[in-house]
Amino acid sequence: MKIEEAIVELNNLIDKSFCKDLIAYIDYKAKNKMSTVVGINEDIRNVQGYTLGKNLISDQVYFKHIQSEITHVYSHYKFKFPQISTSYLTQIDLLKYSPGGKYEMHTDYFPTQRTLTVILNLNDEYEGGDFIFYQQNGKEEMKRIKCKTGTIIFFPSNFLFPHKVEAITKGIRYSVVSWLI
Repeated sequence: MKIEEAIVELNNLIDKSFCKDLIAYIDYKAKNKMSTVVGINEDIRNVQGYTLGKNLISDQVYFKHIQSEITHVYSHYKFKFPQISTSYLTQIDLLKYSPGGKYEMHTDYFPTQRTLTVILNLNDEYEGGDFIFYQQNGKEEMKRIKCKTGTIIFFPSNFLFPHKVEAITKGIRYSVVSWLI
């Protein structure tokens, strides 16, 4: 098996009306509570984000719905890789990339020992913003994904999967990122 086979892109499995509802919620949060990530160099990561919490009922409702969607679609990944063992989502972040918004090459493995990264793209009315995976040398592309509305991507969170989100050149890209451990 080639390493890039662990990157699984699934399309048309997430309801488009749910994507629109989430975009509206992200825009609502953007007016009130979203911010750029504190302490992060905006030359590396330039995105507004909001982590769904457990105190607000609206956050809980969206968390449970997103969790349900991910759990349902995760069965496709688990079928391909039955040995993977995850038990729950660690967090769910809502992201809004405006023009110039990007996230340079990085990996998702942190002290919480994330196992699997899940990206849910909510729209496709933007330019740029491709999701790119790199070989270990950090120079050669392994895989490029032009996300559509409802695209969901699963991939291991470890050091073997450096990736980035290219800068948005026009429009706004809305997405959700979560991790399974």
